[in-house]
Amino acid sequence: MRTDRRGQGGQALVEALVAAIVLVPLVLLVVLLGKFQSMQQATIAASRTLAFECTVRPDDCSDAVARDALVQEARRRHFGRIDREIYTADRLDDTAPSQERNPLWTDRRGRPLLERYADVSVTVTPSRFDAGRSTAIGRASGDAAALLDRLAGPSRFGLSLDGGLATSEVRARVSPSQAGNEQLGRLDSLPLLMHARTALLTDAWNASGPYGEAEHTVQSRVQAGSRVDPLHEAGFRAGYQLTLWALQLMDAAGLEPLASEFRPHEVDVDRVPADRIGS
Repeated sequence: MRTDRRGQGGQALVEALVAAIVLVPLVLLVVLLGKFQSMQQATIAASRTLAFECTVRPDDCSDAVARDALVQEARRRHFGRIDREIYTADRLDDTAPSQERNPLWTDRRGRPLLERYADVSVTVTPSRFDAGRSTAIGRASGDAAALLDRLAGPSRFGLSLDGGLATSEVRARVSPSQAGNEQLGRLDSLPLLMHARTALLTDAWNASGPYGEAEHTVQSRVQAGSRVDPLHEAGFRAGYQLTLWALQLMDAAGLEPLASEFRPHEVDVDRVPADRIGS
């Protein structure tokens, strides 16, 4: 029995061509999808960066000029060259050389998927909520809430009872000038919109340090909360006088050691009680 080797060779060639027609576009599409996924991850990372920056720099998040600097930093950090050094007041614009772009974000013809840095739009929206104030006074009027906060709330210490949320949204337009590619006649690029949104609590009452005259140090906040009117201070001291005498008497009698060292309105912001320190 003889076999036709030429027929087998022709069949194998046809099968290889059919497989190539199916697999080559699939391979190209997988590579393109990987690039799109990288751009989506950068969009998510930029959104998270802006939100976290607002947690440690709430004043900059609320100020329009400073917020623009945060946006420029996010663009430079996440949509430029990934191994690029980060400098102060450094910006990326459309006049930047191609070496400053992410080399992965190009289509099959070498055209950038992110055509302009302006195609990355960023919005940071500080918002307020009144959960703490509502819990404290049961949805009372705004004037009563402000009075309570000012007299006995965090405002005494330079804090905000209704510190808000920072919502950052980043949108990156991919190849906006390219036409739709519905029939997959070419696997160059697809016009897409990458979107990411992150919301975080901005005012966590973080202090910049224990001591110092800066606004957000623990010392400044404690001093702001302990300041009272001089007339009220004199009244407090007179009211405490009997208590101080009683404490001194108990100390002298050995009933309450170190009681005479009690000093009202004097706080060491970095002192840890002895019973809280392990041996």
